[in-house]
Amino acid sequence: MGKITIVGVGWSMGELTLDAIDALKRGDAVILHTDRCGCARWLDENRIPYVSLDALYDNCEDFDAHADAVAQAVLKAGMDGNVTYAVCDVRDQSVPRLIKGAQGDVRVIPGPPVEGELLALTQRETRLVAASEWEDFHPAARENCLIREIDTRELAAEIKLRLMDVYPEEWDVWLMQGEEAPVSIPLYTLDRGERFDHRTCALIPAFTSITELERYDFEHLNAIIRRLCAPNGCPWDRVQTHASLRTCLLEETYEVIDAIDEGDANRLYDELGDLLMLVVLHAEIARRHGEFDMTDITTSICEKLIKRHTHIFGSDSAQNEEEVLHLWNRNKMAERNQNTRTETLQSVVRTLPAMLRAIKVLKRSADAGLEDRNVESALSRCEALIHQSWTDGDVETHFGELLLALAGVARLIQVDPEIALNKSVNRFIERFAAIEGEVREKGAQLGELDEETLRKYWHLVKL
Repeated sequence: MGKITIVGVGWSMGELTLDAIDALKRGDAVILHTDRCGCARWLDENRIPYVSLDALYDNCEDFDAHADAVAQAVLKAGMDGNVTYAVCDVRDQSVPRLIKGAQGDVRVIPGPPVEGELLALTQRETRLVAASEWEDFHPAARENCLIREIDTRELAAEIKLRLMDVYPEEWDVWLMQGEEAPVSIPLYTLDRGERFDHRTCALIPAFTSITELERYDFEHLNAIIRRLCAPNGCPWDRVQTHASLRTCLLEETYEVIDAIDEGDANRLYDELGDLLMLVVLHAEIARRHGEFDMTDITTSICEKLIKRHTHIFGSDSAQNEEEVLHLWNRNKMAERNQNTRTETLQSVVRTLPAMLRAIKVLKRSADAGLEDRNVESALSRCEALIHQSWTDGDVETHFGELLLALAGVARLIQVDPEIALNKSVNRFIERFAAIEGEVREKGAQLGELDEETLRKYWHLVKL
C-alpha cells in the first residue's frame, strides 16, 4: 500500500496553498473528488494528469454510499503506489472513511474552508452543517447556521422547510453559489437559485428577537422564565416558591388530563405547555437558591430511563408489555434499595388522591400475590348503607354509581372520604407489612406462596 496524501484545495485556483501545490507537483497519482473546481484548471495549466471521481455521483443512491465509493476508489489506486487525493474540503465524508480504510501512512493537508467568505459575515458563534446531514439536523433560531454543499435544488427545498420551522420565513439569509459573492435573500426563496452544486452554501443569521419569533424551542422557554424571574422581571414570578406553586402544578396536571379525556390535541399541547412552564419555573427557582438546575432534572430522568429499560440499554430481554413492567418494577426496587414488597406499597405517594392511591397500593399488593377478592362482602356493606339493590347493566356504570352513592353517604354522616380512604389504605399497608413479616420469618417470599396460603395469612393478621 502506497502513501496517501489528502489535500484540501478549496474552490478556486487562488485558494490553493503552497503545501497543496507542493503535494500536487510531487509526482504521485492525483485523484480529484470532483473536477468542478479551480484545482482542475490549475492541474490542466500545469499539465499534471489526474483522475476525477465525478462519475461516482450518478452511481450512488445517497451521500453515505457516495462517500464509501470514493474512499474505496482512492484505496484501490493506493495499492499501486502513492496517491494524492484532492478534495475541496477535508471535512468531506469520504475523508474519515479513507483514513480508517487506509490503516497506514496517511497525511492530511487542510485547505481554506469552502464557506470562508460567509464566515466573515458572522458576528457570533456559528453552527456548521453539511447539507447531507439535513435529516438529523435540528436548527435553533438563536444560532447562526451555515450549511454547505447544497448540491441540488431538491435538497435546498428540504433544508428550507426545516429552517422555516424555527426561523421566520422572510428572514434575510446569505446564499453563496460557486465563486460568486454572497447575496442576501429571504429564507423562503432559498431553493430558487439559478444553480446548485457542491460549492453552494447558505448562512442563516441568528434571530434573537424573542418577541417576534413564530416558533419557540425549549431554550427559548428557559430564557423567558429567566427573564421573568430576574430582579427587574415580573413581580409575580419573582416571589414564587416551590410551595407557592404546589396548587398550580396540581391544577395544570388535571387540565392536561381533562384535555386527554376530551381527545382535543390542540388543547392538549397548550395544557402541556402550561405544565412544562411550571417545571421550568421550579428549575429556575431552585437554580437561584443554589439547589439544582434544569440539567439536574434532565440528568435524573435520563439516568432513570436508562437504568429501568435494561431490555433496551442492558442485557435483559422483554417480548411483551407484561415482561417490560416486571423488569421496570424489579429495576425500580433495586434503584431505590427496596428489599421488601411492603416498601413498594409504602413508596406510593401519600398526596395522591385517595382513590388513585388506593388503586396503586392494591395493584402492587396483587403483583405480590396478595389480593383481597371478597368483593361480595364489600358490595353488601355498601348496599346496607345506601339501601339500594343492583340491576343488570354496565359494570363500570354500576361501580361509578356506587362511588357516587358512597360520597353522598360520607356527606350525610359528615366523613371526609379522602381522609377515611387514606386511613384505610394506611391500615392495609400495615396489615400487608405484618403478613410479609410473618412469611419472611418462615423463610418464604410472598410471590412464592399459593393463593389459599396467602388468604390464611390475611385472615390471621388482623389490625
